[in-house]
Amino acid sequence: MLNLNWNYHSHTLYTDGSHTVEEIASYCDGHGIKEIAITEHVKRELSYDFDALLSDIKHANSKFKVNIITGLEAKILPDGTLDCTEEIKSKVDIVIGSVHSLNGMDQYGAYEKLARSDCMIIGHPQLCSDKIIASMVSTGKIVELSARYDQQDDMIMAFKEAGLLFSIGLDSHKLSELDDFDRVKEMIQNFGLQDRLWKFTKNS
Repeated sequence: MLNLNWNYHSHTLYTDGSHTVEEIASYCDGHGIKEIAITEHVKRELSYDFDALLSDIKHANSKFKVNIITGLEAKILPDGTLDCTEEIKSKVDIVIGSVHSLNGMDQYGAYEKLARSDCMIIGHPQLCSDKIIASMVSTGKIVELSARYDQQDDMIMAFKEAGLLFSIGLDSHKLSELDDFDRVKEMIQNFGLQDRLWKFTKNS
């Protein structure tokens, strides 16, 4: 039986999440989640103290059993860069790049730019093309499986056939979403992705 106990996409009260880092960590310990990434929304001009967030994560890591990974989620900009400073990127373990607003780009163009960017994980992808996939492969991208967004069967199969790895990222904003794995489990089983799952810590 497939046992998922990690989630590499979550948000806190620092942006649009509903809970503190400590509340998330406590929930994870009580529900068998071994590894969680706090991937807060960022922009080049932040409206909150990112170092305070990192301090909260460090404190929670010392207090709870769950392994909390530092991360961020940034949108792709028309110039092909992420809406994030190099300084902030250097402080985290996981960088998720997403298409959140087009800013004059068409969707395919936005994903083409995202595939060539310096993010690690493509957040909740919703479309692809041969060109986009080729860029993902050449830049070593990991693609996110997400129950929050509509991810078409043919897109998932195309990612698999290209040899891409998949990250479990539930884009959790509430505690109940941290381990809502049902849809993702269904996708993994339907498409035979068990051996294509990426894990930050191999033994989590």
